[in-house]
Amino acid sequence: MSATTLHLVVPGLTGPRPIDRAPTAPALEWLLARARSHAVAADPESLLLQLFGLPVAAEVEQPVAALTRLGDGGAVDGEGWWLRADPVHLRADLHGVLLADARALAIDATEAALLAAAFDHTFATDGLQLDVPHPQRWYLRLPADPGIRTRPLAEVIGRDINALLPQGSAARRWRTLMTEVQMLFHAHPVNRAREEQQLPLLNGLWFWGGGPCPVSAQAPAAGLYARDPLARGLAHLAQAAIQPLPDDAADWRAISDDEPSSLVLLDATRYDPIDDDAPAWAARVAELERDWFAPCRQWLERGELAALHLYPGNGCCYSVSPAARWRFWRRARSLSAY
Repeated sequence: MSATTLHLVVPGLTGPRPIDRAPTAPALEWLLARARSHAVAADPESLLLQLFGLPVAAEVEQPVAALTRLGDGGAVDGEGWWLRADPVHLRADLHGVLLADARALAIDATEAALLAAAFDHTFATDGLQLDVPHPQRWYLRLPADPGIRTRPLAEVIGRDINALLPQGSAARRWRTLMTEVQMLFHAHPVNRAREEQQLPLLNGLWFWGGGPCPVSAQAPAAGLYARDPLARGLAHLAQAAIQPLPDDAADWRAISDDEPSSLVLLDATRYDPIDDDAPAWAARVAELERDWFAPCRQWLERGELAALHLYPGNGCCYSVSPAARWRFWRRARSLSAY
């Protein structure tokens, strides 16, 4: 294999939310200590847009809905405004109204279709119709900007939604819609059946990721490997092929022999900081250490990898070249330092 460049995107590895009790990962700590770093977007959605050459600005909502709809196999033209309308579980307690995302709901396609049909029937006069290509990802297509600014779903999981509801000139309308959806779904037979099975109710929608579909994108590497729907959508927009995720670094090396550069998105740790699940995070870091970071360190030390660009989710890119082996003064630090 000729030396190649590897972009390794690992959301949740060191952020954006901190986790205490960082595990020991010698190869990863070596890579981070000996790297040169520069600032990039911290959240996974903005980072992927940035890597694919699309503009990212804090004051502008990222068009995640249109792009993930592409990734889910839909046809998305340049007209209209797409909005994610993801199914969630809402639970009121003394701390407010807490949100759990679809990962905790085990939604099947039949449940999604029945609730979408009820939504469409109820809100047809408002010109609203749900598009449900995947049980966990639902969409609304609107004729124009709905006049709201929303918060990404990942920022709301496990938190009180009251301070995170849509803002903007049409906020009242959309907040009212969210309340009406809660009442509609709560009384639906799908949720009565879930209640009998002691499953969490699918009793709300979270709107986010609004915007029109970008016109084009540019692939950041010759080879793209991911299962993430946003990455798939961006690859489609860039007219680039995207491959299934390799099992480990050795598998990637075997299938990327003729690529001058590759981008691999490893999402195993993505939700651990959000869920504040330190044991799961530590276990997955250990797996990544064994399967990816230790092999990459060895290849860099032997000059078999031209460069590694690591994006661990903390707003930095860490770039490591074979010359890093001579930076003896760069002492390894615990992951908590990053």
